[in-house]
This record gives sequence, C-alpha cells and structure tokens, in this order.
Amino acid sequence: MKKRPLVTALAFAALLSPTLPVLAAESSHDSVTAPQTHNRELTVGDKAPDQYKREDAAVKDWKARGLPAPEKESHWVRMGDHYVMVQITNGVVLAIHPAS
Repeated sequence: MKKRPLVTALAFAALLSPTLPVLAAESSHDSVTAPQTHNRELTVGDKAPDQYKREDAAVKDWKARGLPAPEKESHWVRMGDHYVMVQITNGVVLAIHPAS
C-alpha cells in the first residue's frame, strides 16, 4: 500500500470531521479576538494558538479573579481583556469570560 494516498485521505478526513462537542459554562461573551500575532476571532469550540496550551501561560489565581474552576486537563489564560479556558491536550477553547 502506498503511504501518500493514505496520509492524504486521513488528512482530508480530519478536515471534514466535526469538532467534538464541548460542554462549557455559560459566559456573557461568545467570542474573543486572539492577540495581535493571531488576528482571528475565537469562539467556544475553536482551537486556540499553541502558546496558550503551555503551563506558563496559565492564570494561577483563577479563584481570586472570580473564575470557575478549570475543567480536567485545562487552565485559564488571559487573552487581551478576556479570560479563556483552554484544554491543555488539544487547545480547544472551553469558556470565555470578560476580565474585570
């Protein structure tokens, strides 16, 4: 079996497959614009830039900032004037809350 057609077929299937449903806490904002290095709007269910999956990007004092506890294998990060819960394993945005 040739590897190139198989890899191409798998890549195509991955692009067509729907994003896994994500259950997130309700927030008052439905989207956030990623920082200037990534000029696109993120909504719950989108994939955040990889830099936000790193532990050094995590907001350590989420409780003091009035944020709910992060879900398993996720953490809160700051993006501009919003806090965004990002899944560490795949970078999916789970929730968005305005920073106060």
